[in-house]
Amino acid sequence: MIIDLLFVTLGIAVLVKSADLLVESSSDLATKLGVSAVVVGAIIVGFGTSMPEMAVSTTAAVRGDIDLGIGNVVGSIIANLTLVVGATTFAAKIPLPRYFLKFHIPLSMNAVFWFFAFAQNGFRRYEGFILLGMLAVSLWMMLEDGRKQRSNNAEPGQEFPTYSQATETREWIIDGSIILASLVGVIGSSYFITEGATGLAEEWGIGSGFIGASLVAIGTSLPELVASIVALRKGKSEIIIGTILGSNVFNGVAIGAAIGILGPGEMNDTKIIGWLSALSILLAAVTWSFKSLSPKPMGRITGFALLSIYVFWLVFVGI
Repeated sequence: MIIDLLFVTLGIAVLVKSADLLVESSSDLATKLGVSAVVVGAIIVGFGTSMPEMAVSTTAAVRGDIDLGIGNVVGSIIANLTLVVGATTFAAKIPLPRYFLKFHIPLSMNAVFWFFAFAQNGFRRYEGFILLGMLAVSLWMMLEDGRKQRSNNAEPGQEFPTYSQATETREWIIDGSIILASLVGVIGSSYFITEGATGLAEEWGIGSGFIGASLVAIGTSLPELVASIVALRKGKSEIIIGTILGSNVFNGVAIGAAIGILGPGEMNDTKIIGWLSALSILLAAVTWSFKSLSPKPMGRITGFALLSIYVFWLVFVGI
């Protein structure tokens, strides 16, 4: 009990500091690469902060506990769309430009849809390879779109540095080292938080599917939550959207591919991937889309609505 509490407490402290360094260094990297902050948020921060989900879900699937693996992914997807954004709005309002409705939200929902579609009848190895192909296409689309958006938003005569225009190699090494170290801190701290939370949950006798969808999912979603709040506090709202939507792309196609290829099988606790989860994701996506069409940013009212969706899902899927 004491060790579990210590894991959670120290893990949160390291997580907050690591997330602060990750957001700052990622923002600097976006400027040097000449791509939008959304792309860097999606690929570096979003994918990087999803590594705990990858580790937990893949390991669980390989060990034969596919319920925990898939439950963790589903719980993380829903937590990203509702819990992370909802909690972040209580720190500050989140601007959501209409452009995200045209590209980033559909790309994220596409990954989520195919993960759910393949998970319904159990993952097959060939489905894992299909998802792997989708991951490659999604990465390419995000990079191309990021360069396009950066070019469209540039002022006349303004130039952005590229690899060939980097001022000093030493700066690139320093930035890369900071990002790598902060990612290690984020992933390592979330691991200890998750281990501590899971250890406490085991004393309550909760099933692995629900543990994966609730406590483990919340624990592995902490990096996205903390990174989002830090980014918003620093005035880098684009990184938030990239982090959340990029994380869902990674969760859906990358982790789905890993489960399908390395640990295919069928779920016993099918309620996790049932209509309640699908409805919760749909409600969250509709809320996101509505706010993207609205000129007003996401505020606490929208945040409360998203948190309500998460609580609704968590309660009823656990009954």
